[in-house]
Amino acid sequence: MTKLIKYIVLTGCLLSFANKNFSQEVKGFELSINKDTILIGDHITLSVKYKFNPYLITSFPQLKDTVVPGVELVRDLPIDTVRNQNIISEYVKKYIITSFDSGHYFIMFPIVVENPDNIENSDTIMSNIVQFHVNTIPIDTLTYKMYDIKKPIDYPVTLQEILFWIFVIIIGISLVIAAIILYRRWKNKQPLFGRAKPKIPPHIIAFKELSTLRTEKLWQQGKVKLYYTRITDIIRKYIEGRFSIPAMEKTSDEILADIKKNKIDEMYSFDKLREMFYTSDLAKFAKYQPSPDENEESFKTAFEFVTSTQPKEEEKDAEETTSVTEDKIKEETNA
Repeated sequence: MTKLIKYIVLTGCLLSFANKNFSQEVKGFELSINKDTILIGDHITLSVKYKFNPYLITSFPQLKDTVVPGVELVRDLPIDTVRNQNIISEYVKKYIITSFDSGHYFIMFPIVVENPDNIENSDTIMSNIVQFHVNTIPIDTLTYKMYDIKKPIDYPVTLQEILFWIFVIIIGISLVIAAIILYRRWKNKQPLFGRAKPKIPPHIIAFKELSTLRTEKLWQQGKVKLYYTRITDIIRKYIEGRFSIPAMEKTSDEILADIKKNKIDEMYSFDKLREMFYTSDLAKFAKYQPSPDENEESFKTAFEFVTSTQPKEEEKDAEETTSVTEDKIKEETNA
């Protein structure tokens, strides 16, 4: 029993001695600053020195933007080492700090230290305290005189500024003109860039198509329905191109009504044109078989309608086209 008591007492003494040595070893941290008085906005170097101890695990404080209320971190510098005969004896960590509020400030850090042989027996100690004072810039109230805020200074406009705005205005106007031109080309279904191909007048197209229709001899081959479909399509496209009437989307009666409305009947016999459309509708939809004379008369009516309603400035070209077409018709008729 006596031996057990002695053992317990001895163990307690050893633990007490170890903790005492542990605390002493931890006291290798030293906090210092290079100035104790500064003006607002000046910088201070805060140094943390640690005497190296291989038997302890420690880490330097990780400071954030605000060190303590009123004191801000400017820059975190790398760790310096102090060597003694190629053996690291000290670590030095420096921080650049500042303050923009006048007053007296105190700084100290809690430091956690662990023993590698007994990690559960960690210890937290507080570093030493450093303090400094932040002064404002003194104002001599006896000689100081307040002035009102100065008005903005009006500088004369320079030639460079004028040229810049002239250039901007010219560029702006050019872009607007270019946009209008491109829009008109797009609306008129013309190529956006480059020259547009010259548009063939509607009566020239109609004459060429009538000439082609004549050479195909459709009704002579029994293709009466196709023959009248081609004739009316040629006249519909001509009316649409010449008078801007959407004839391709309308019935024969609607086209004849538009011809009356636009006084086109004053340029050519309305009765003949109506007869051609009615004969065409009967051949296409009622399986009517027109006589050869009716077929020739329908072609003649279509040709005369284009000739009579073509633009006046195109009469000379039309006469040449008409002459060529008539010659072809005569040759084919004789053949």
